[in-house]
Amino acid sequence: MPQLRILSPEADAAPVFAAFEAADDDLLRQAPPIRSVAAARFYVEHVAPNGWAIEHDGEFAGIVLATNRSSDHRSAWMSYWVSPRHRGLGLAAWALAAASDLLFADDFFRLELGARVNNPASVKTAERAGYLHEGISRAELEYDGVRHDVVRMARLATDPEPRLESRQP
Repeated sequence: MPQLRILSPEADAAPVFAAFEAADDDLLRQAPPIRSVAAARFYVEHVAPNGWAIEHDGEFAGIVLATNRSSDHRSAWMSYWVSPRHRGLGLAAWALAAASDLLFADDFFRLELGARVNNPASVKTAERAGYLHEGISRAELEYDGVRHDVVRMARLATDPEPRLESRQP
């Protein structure tokens, strides 16, 4: 059964490093270079301090983050990743929906995210978690000299709950 828990530099540095060692290009674009356990610890402590570890069957599976939090606007920017070995289980959509619910319970109102147009799996994950399309940011990201359009999505506290099966993957 999946669960979210607060990230821990001590507990999560080694599994974050292992996930990035096994990573493909999509995951490698989600964080600064992580080439050691020390770099993974730095990532958990300084890049991902406002996030949760995703666990599946007691094993670290990925991270969901709420960054750029604004108490004035009651908003945050969401992102997520799942290790290559845990993909295809619905964990990212489940975790994004669960983290969103936690933030709404903590009086957040608007949660935003972006996914490359050429990453339909990430777009589908956000849709399953109740995020709605708001538009396209043209040529927003550049990787290896190639510009990429980004689908902009958001979920509001007033939006309908996502219809994930029993809120489990």
